Amino acid sequence: MDKQDFEAILSGSKDITGYFQMNPAEGVVTCFGVRTASNPNYLVRALYELYEANLNRKLANKAMRKLFRSVGKGSVGLNNLLKKLGMNLKPEEFLMLVFKLQHQQGWGAPFELVEASEKRIVLRCKHTFESEVLKDWKMPVCGIHQGWIEGILMSITGKNWFCLEKSCHANGDEYCTFQADQVPASWKFKAEAVVKGDSAITEFIEHKPLEGKISLMDEPVVMMPRFIFTSMTNSLKKTMGEAPASGVNYRAYMDMGKENVEHYKKMSIYFDLSRTKLDGDLKMLHDRFAAHGTPSITGGKIAYGGHVVNDNFEVVDSIEKERGSKATVFQKIGDKAIRVSTNVIGADGKRAVGTEISNVVYDAVINKGQTYYGTADVVGKNYVTAYEPIKNPAGETIGILFVGIPEDTIKEEGQKKINPKTLSDMAFAFYSQMGWFNLVKEEWDEKTKTKTITLSHTVESESFGNTGKPVCFCTAGLLAGIIEGSFGIKVQCREITCKSKGDEHCVFQIKNRQGES
Repeated sequence: MDKQDFEAILSGSKDITGYFQMNPAEGVVTCFGVRTASNPNYLVRALYELYEANLNRKLANKAMRKLFRSVGKGSVGLNNLLKKLGMNLKPEEFLMLVFKLQHQQGWGAPFELVEASEKRIVLRCKHTFESEVLKDWKMPVCGIHQGWIEGILMSITGKNWFCLEKSCHANGDEYCTFQADQVPASWKFKAEAVVKGDSAITEFIEHKPLEGKISLMDEPVVMMPRFIFTSMTNSLKKTMGEAPASGVNYRAYMDMGKENVEHYKKMSIYFDLSRTKLDGDLKMLHDRFAAHGTPSITGGKIAYGGHVVNDNFEVVDSIEKERGSKATVFQKIGDKAIRVSTNVIGADGKRAVGTEISNVVYDAVINKGQTYYGTADVVGKNYVTAYEPIKNPAGETIGILFVGIPEDTIKEEGQKKINPKTLSDMAFAFYSQMGWFNLVKEEWDEKTKTKTITLSHTVESESFGNTGKPVCFCTAGLLAGIIEGSFGIKVQCREITCKSKGDEHCVFQIKNRQGES
């Protein structure tokens, strides 16, 4: 298999079937010398129905999308092979090649490219194999192809992509149409998807049973089985009495609700606000250098056109003056990346020219060609940072562009811009999907300034059963903590009806604490 073969497949003068070999004795099929496999219709339906049984059809489609996003990322091997053969395809060209290869193996109808730009790619086909298999679902079902597209584009661009199915053959549309957009890894987007029911909180939970750890969006969480919950509560009652135990539970779970919201605030600040500003700063830094010409190593120094960067601080200083951000240019010298232009001032009061980048950043940006986001100590102060590779016309990484924002600045700005309703909705969705309670409705009485929250059940009412009295002190504290943490007000929460008392629902009233706002 060589460059001419791939070019022939792209042009349509050859198809993939000529490269298949089968060993019946071993039950192995190879293509281009690599083991491959077909995807029978019954298996597709079985996978979808497996997820449907535990979620619903909409979330089953999301789960398949997540699964095949990982499959799509495996296309990086084919991309590397093409580069070795001297074929540097654009993202949309590579995407079309992958689907041409898949189509020739029977995976749906041929694709056509509708639109292509740096940050948006639109393509469509008459039908996919999943839209044929799941016609009776009468809804968009092409999660496999959505995931494939996202994974393929992520693997070859190093950027985050999100794919929407704009129309679907299984929904009665003429085409299955896919729109892929390059988007930041947004916490806000994830939160809104959970609140709307488009995603399950479980998509963002990672369970490591051998380590005894469960994390949500990279932060640790604790799952509490029912027997532990009831044992702890009953133990408290025996130790100090029912009323004091109820008060302890209320306060403890109020703190937990607040901490949960603080976690969402943190995610919102770092994954939305900082990314937006960092990307804007990087673009300005990149554009100001690019205005001088293409980057190269000239006379042992980085230059954009005729503009030599080393020991030239005009551009980096303009970024700090106009954007309030630190900016640096690193040059790749041997197996190191060295600061050659910067507005970062060292402990000695001089520009930190000549200092090196960390190994972690070097590996991500120089070795892998990715834009790296993270936090760093810059002259004794924490900064939220971004590092972008500088590539010459041949595609070789010759240096790095850096921008950084003081962490305190991001926190201050973030507190002003976070929507408190999004925070409380995210917390309610989290606890609901984790089985702590099931939200029926929220109501607001403007005259009495009272929020009423109706739950079909709580973890307490489910655990203790019919006791003839209210039992949901933990949930009352949790709801109060969520509201206090989200809206920045002091409240008190009281359960007015309880399933354990024989009522239809567990209903809670939340009001401002007397004399506090």
